[in-house]
Amino acid sequence: MPSKQENMPLREDKVYRPPDRDENEVNIDELLGRFKTSLPKIPGFKGGSPLLIFFVILIIALFWIGSGVYTVAPDQQAVVRTFGKFDGIREQGLRWHWPSPIGQRDIISVTKTRRLELGFRSSGVQGGGIQPVTVESKMITGDENIVEVQAVVQYRISDPRAYLFNVGDPGEAERQVLEGQPDGKTLRDVTETAVRQIVGARKIDDVLTTEKEVVQQEVLSIIRNILGEYEAGVDVQQVLLQNVNPPSAVQDAFEDVVRAREDRDRIVNLAEAYQAEQIPKAEGESAKIIQAAQAFKQGRLAKAEGEALGFEAVLQGYNKSPEVTRTRLYLETVEEVFAKMKKFVITNPEGILPFLPLDEGSSINQGGSK
Repeated sequence: MPSKQENMPLREDKVYRPPDRDENEVNIDELLGRFKTSLPKIPGFKGGSPLLIFFVILIIALFWIGSGVYTVAPDQQAVVRTFGKFDGIREQGLRWHWPSPIGQRDIISVTKTRRLELGFRSSGVQGGGIQPVTVESKMITGDENIVEVQAVVQYRISDPRAYLFNVGDPGEAERQVLEGQPDGKTLRDVTETAVRQIVGARKIDDVLTTEKEVVQQEVLSIIRNILGEYEAGVDVQQVLLQNVNPPSAVQDAFEDVVRAREDRDRIVNLAEAYQAEQIPKAEGESAKIIQAAQAFKQGRLAKAEGEALGFEAVLQGYNKSPEVTRTRLYLETVEEVFAKMKKFVITNPEGILPFLPLDEGSSINQGGSK
């Protein structure tokens, strides 16, 4: 007895499907039939002609081949792959490479300076402000103080091939860094490691004020060394410490210390200026005194030499005639002494009582005259 399904009439507008076929089986004839009925009607061609199908496939192939044309700007380089394998780097100009899924291309700007923020985020913040990220910024210094460090890393892509193939990285969507590009989480982790290492080896004063430039250079050196070992193709150009502050709970105390340090520096500068003014003046006075002493010395030496020569002349005269020399010296001495005393000339010594004028401190010469 025929079944109910076998007696069902066939509809002309439907593709017949045998009732005993598996529902999950793919029918090629059915797919081709649907494709033929969906083609547009072109005058002169039948709906399912092979020529029309070839024409459509040719147009699709031309569009697919044309999609392989691309342009590389002067500041860019294109890394091309064929079946996923590196196939070279293309410089600026109009280029073509196999479209997907056979080929892939990545166009990368090699002169653009890119930016990574550590300890804060400025993108996406309303009003142009910044949003602190304390999990990155809080660090411990070498003298066991806590500081909040915010830094900016400026870098560029130096080797596109190494940049794309050498380091696996989850990327960072907020900075539009794709998966597999090492300037995402890899660069952030390397930067944070370098900053924590340098800050942890220095005192808080070095990080806050005195050695800030040195800290930046040491962090830059460590980042470059690590990325060089990774062969990441990233050239870090500069590390800038934006804000280095103590925690807000002790901010006022640190500001007092900073002000005291500034006052100390100001007083030291004033003292150094006074020193610079007084030293030349003291040196001038010292030179003047030394010159006067030298002149006095020369005068005393000349006088002593003259007296020595005079004494030698007297000695020679004494050796020749001692009596004459003694008499002459005696008379010269009396003349020198009496020249400084009051003298009284007495013509008649009789009837005069000699006396000593103690109030005047002078002597009386009796019976003598000069």
